[in-house]
Amino acid sequence: MIKSGSPQDVERMMIRMDAEASRPIDDPAPIREFPKYGRPLVYVSGIYGKAVGWTHKYGLIEWLDSSGKYHMGWAHSSSIRRVKPDEWKGSSAL
Repeated sequence: MIKSGSPQDVERMMIRMDAEASRPIDDPAPIREFPKYGRPLVYVSGIYGKAVGWTHKYGLIEWLDSSGKYHMGWAHSSSIRRVKPDEWKGSSAL
């Protein structure tokens, strides 16, 4: 669990700001948020993560790589697949 105001929390906020700034330009719809404690588990192109938000065409996904580094990025909605908890192989540190 990452505490609010911790260095990890600040780092994740910066990564979120970068992700929002690099948003695909072909979808100007507002970003809708999933609740922090109810984010869907997803699989996208070999990555297990959690959906943070979405627009009409894209989903904003967060994940940890094999070294534990946090990432966030956009994926086209057609490439996002929701998975059940027993199928999910992501990190519990999200």
